[in-house]
Amino acid sequence: MSEASPPAAPPPASSKARVFARRLISTLALWAFVAAAIILGRGALFFVLLGSLGIAGVREFSHMDPTLPKPWRLGLLGVTSAWFAVTFTICQTTGQPWAPEVDLAFIAAIVLASFLPTLFRPLEGRATLWAILFTIGGFLYVPWLSSFMTRVLYLPGVEPDGWLRGLPYLVFLIAATKFTDCGAYLMGSLIGKNKMIPHISPGKTWEGMIGAALGALGAGLGVYFGWQSRMPLLTPLSASVLCLILAAVCVVGDLAESVIKRCLEVKDSGKFLPGIGGSLDLIDSLLFTAPIFYFYLRHVSDHSL
Repeated sequence: MSEASPPAAPPPASSKARVFARRLISTLALWAFVAAAIILGRGALFFVLLGSLGIAGVREFSHMDPTLPKPWRLGLLGVTSAWFAVTFTICQTTGQPWAPEVDLAFIAAIVLASFLPTLFRPLEGRATLWAILFTIGGFLYVPWLSSFMTRVLYLPGVEPDGWLRGLPYLVFLIAATKFTDCGAYLMGSLIGKNKMIPHISPGKTWEGMIGAALGALGAGLGVYFGWQSRMPLLTPLSASVLCLILAAVCVVGDLAESVIKRCLEVKDSGKFLPGIGGSLDLIDSLLFTAPIFYFYLRHVSDHSL
């Protein structure tokens, strides 16, 4: 009897330096698009960027559970596409970032859309109930939360020439959030030893939180002092405090997606961004930081009138 051949050795894992390089390249590619939108200073390009990321994120979210029936997946994508088109059109035509009746109308629409497939197919107990709740939760988690980036963009209004006054604030938000990710990964890779929440994300360390705070402060304050004259709703102190708050919220947002991925037993939401994953992996932290930042700006703007 011949001896059993030893199992093949697993392929070597990418080094941390290589993973960081891939993340950096993907992040720079995103910033190249953002830079183009900044240079043009118009809403349409931001709508393409934010809308595409949001719709792609919803598509990835719906495919994270391969058991989700197609009618619910298509319904979520359809309502999401209509949501981005309607909310952006309202912002672009009125210059107003918030329309509560539209939010309520679309929440009602996604609830209705999530129950419609049950009228045309056999009920499958908890599986059908899961599809309904997964669809409603998916809409609130991705497109509704991501829309706060558009709201930040339009909150201060539009110049007569069409330039968006909220542009510096949106760039501040993106910079502070995404450099939190980069700072946490870099510091955690260099000196990280004490695990933060290993049952959710084994790679996150408390030392990485130092890098997260430094990354948010460096990037956020860099944007603020570069555009200080165009950001009257912030002061050096409030900008610094906001950077630290956004860094903490960013980590929570990243962990939230990790919870979803662990529960659904998937590694990444997608694969088109090397070192990062998919669109949802890219915007997961922004889904949590954008609402916090928007409501702060709204509070300040209301009290400055």
